Amino acid sequence: MDFFGNLSSIINKAQKVLNSDAAKQMIDALSSANKGQGIDISSGLKVALQVGIETAAKNLGSTDGYLADAAVKIGLPKEVMTTFGAVQSLASNQTFNQVLNATGVSIPSTDTVVTLFNRAAENAAPKSVDIFANAITGMSIADAKNILFGADNAATTYLRTNTFTQLQGTFNPSIINSLNTVKIANVTPVQAWNAFATYNNKLVNLLDSSAVKSALEIAKMTGVLQENHIAALSSIDLVNADLSDFITGKALDGLFLKVSDKEVDIRHNASARVNDVLKDVFGMLDKR
Repeated sequence: MDFFGNLSSIINKAQKVLNSDAAKQMIDALSSANKGQGIDISSGLKVALQVGIETAAKNLGSTDGYLADAAVKIGLPKEVMTTFGAVQSLASNQTFNQVLNATGVSIPSTDTVVTLFNRAAENAAPKSVDIFANAITGMSIADAKNILFGADNAATTYLRTNTFTQLQGTFNPSIINSLNTVKIANVTPVQAWNAFATYNNKLVNLLDSSAVKSALEIAKMTGVLQENHIAALSSIDLVNADLSDFITGKALDGLFLKVSDKEVDIRHNASARVNDVLKDVFGMLDKR
């Protein structure tokens, strides 16, 4: 038999093998395995994140969703806490109060401002769903299997690492709108924060004046003020009057934390897998 005859015979045998039931079963198994390792896992992770986002946005978007949850409650920026720590430690000192009263500086209530911060985040939280959804749709999880079989919050961590900066920029306008809309006793978060920033920065400028420095030095020498009081006052710095970036970052931190909590729930609690995609993909974890 010539070369072409041999080649034709080999091709015919190969076709018979490929058309056999055993070969079809093997091909179907390989196809199914590949699908499970790539497309289905990727889809399942995206669905899990979507469920987590919707749950987090709904819960955090309710009244006291942020404020009553210690894990996500938004407090005052660290530099402002320094101011209040210093002022509170000196509140009973007559000499210090006389200096402040002479300048007309008064300290606003922290409770109202903190409540307003959290109300702004609660107001903006539901608006994050579409922003997150777009980020999830646009992301490609090439290492889907590693994420699925990785840490309990691996999918959330992946999303945060790859989308946080983008989400921050997109979510910021929602926060700004909330900061200028939400009110308590007819005061918005922006107005309350401006009172804080004005107080803080006026105090910094006051403490930097030569007259006050001299008075504080005399107070220290005469024992009216202790060293720790002077140190506390010197630690006060100027604060940024624009708090939108601060609130946006804290609000997103809270959202990601709650998305992570939901991811953990889906991974370990079969009843949290609310659709077939989640059941199929995360059911793989139960078989390990």
